[in-house]
Amino acid sequence: MEKVTLTKLYEALAQKVGRNEAECLTQYVEIKVKDELNNKTEILATKKDLFVLKEEIHSLRNEMKEHSLSQQKWMLSTFITVVLMIMGLYATILLKH
Repeated sequence: MEKVTLTKLYEALAQKVGRNEAECLTQYVEIKVKDELNNKTEILATKKDLFVLKEEIHSLRNEMKEHSLSQQKWMLSTFITVVLMIMGLYATILLKH
C-alpha cells in the first residue's frame, strides 16, 4: 500500500474540491492525528509508574503472607484446643469408672 503524505492528500483534494477546502481538510487531519497521538502517549505507563506498581504488589504480597501466618497460627491453636477438649472428655469418662 502506498503511503499518503499530507502533501499528496492536499494535491489530490485540491483538484477535486478546491485549494481552500483541501487545505482545511489536510489541516484538520494533521491536527486530529496529533491529538490522537498525544492522547495515546498520555495513557502509556512510565518507568516510574511501573516501579510504583511493583512496590504496591510487593507490599500486598507481604500483607498476604502476614495474614496467612496469622491464619495458620489461629488454626493450630484451634486444633490444639479441640484436642485438649477431647482428651478432657475422655479423661472424665475414664475417671468415672
